[in-house]
Amino acid sequence: MNIERDEAGRYYYRLPRSLLSEDLKHPYADYHPRPTYGSISIDMTDADAYKRTLEEDKKIRITFTSMIIKSAAEALKDFPILCGVWEGKDRIRCPDPMKIDIVGPVQIEEKGGFFLIEEANRKTLIEISEELRSQADKVRLEKKVGYPWPRERGELRPLFEITNPGMMRVESAFTVPRPIATSLLIICTIEEKPIVRNGQIVVRKMMNAILSIDHYAMLAKIPLSFLNKFKRNLENPSLTF
Repeated sequence: MNIERDEAGRYYYRLPRSLLSEDLKHPYADYHPRPTYGSISIDMTDADAYKRTLEEDKKIRITFTSMIIKSAAEALKDFPILCGVWEGKDRIRCPDPMKIDIVGPVQIEEKGGFFLIEEANRKTLIEISEELRSQADKVRLEKKVGYPWPRERGELRPLFEITNPGMMRVESAFTVPRPIATSLLIICTIEEKPIVRNGQIVVRKMMNAILSIDHYAMLAKIPLSFLNKFKRNLENPSLTF
């Protein structure tokens, strides 16, 4: 896809005429996303083994969430429109493909808040894990935490959002991106399941990931290509992390 830069150095994608609709309204007015979903099953067995080995070696707790963030950030370098925010009816502002920011909800007992990992693709798995732990501690201490959609130059920053109902043992869930956003990644629970490998039935730790996109913003090839790359990243932890 063609990501361009304007005079101010901002990255953006302009929708081709084939994707434009006459009744598409400005996203900050009466606009509602047209959600479309893609789902993929991911074998987390090797990721779990890698995590346990790294924890034992480094004497630090590594979460699956940090692995998911890192894997998504690496995949998003090729698909920055999935981090986009709408500007008018035919333009989507995107991040620098080498600076992917990822946001998501955090729940600590009865308190809720959000994490924000800036430039996640430039950070190691351990750095992301430490940031998540620090931000979770902040949520635990804060009385009220707002949604951290930061601004730059007075404009909303392009972000990629991940929500993880799998932490509550949810096997499948569907929701839509925020009105200004182009996508939302939904992570479901990891469960041991029998699958067929090389003609044999084996038990593996499987996870379902669902990508909700605004279909006004892109055709199916982009989100489905992202899901496949995200899956490869998690299933090959020694190459990704």
